[in-house]
Amino acid sequence: MKGSTLLGVILVFTSLLFFGWSFSYGGMAGFVPLVLSFPTVALAILCLAGERYPRIMSAFEVSLEDVLTSAAGAEGSIPGEEVQTGPKAGEMGLITRMFLWFFLFGLLVFITGFYISTLVFALAFTRLQGGIGWPGAVFITALALGFFYFIFEETLAVDLFAGVIFGAFIPPL
Repeated sequence: MKGSTLLGVILVFTSLLFFGWSFSYGGMAGFVPLVLSFPTVALAILCLAGERYPRIMSAFEVSLEDVLTSAAGAEGSIPGEEVQTGPKAGEMGLITRMFLWFFLFGLLVFITGFYISTLVFALAFTRLQGGIGWPGAVFITALALGFFYFIFEETLAVDLFAGVIFGAFIPPL
């Protein structure tokens, strides 16, 4: 199984898990994971179908494998080269780094809350992983914080997790 296919399957499974959990929340709280997980599942399934049937993705001129390859710094395949069934060189390292970023973001949200962790994470990710300069990183971070604040605080009136260092209640699992 290719690394991009594995990543797509994990993304579909995780999104379906959040989709299912969204119905267990009371009130408007379930609306957020429902709205975020539904398009994620749809797009991940489209990418998986595109991995199996490349003509699907040719309509969009994009492939998850191309994105992973370019992000890993590997060169494209050479015509006539044999098809590789396992992960390409650097692909599993990239997937591992992405999951490490996700884990660290979740840990930071738990400790400092959503807004502070988004500020720190967006700046760090865009600078270190994305290689974007400071002006672009600050712009992307401000855009993300403004988007989250407008959607959750203003539109949905949902207080996001404040973090344990700020006295947030940790719900029992």
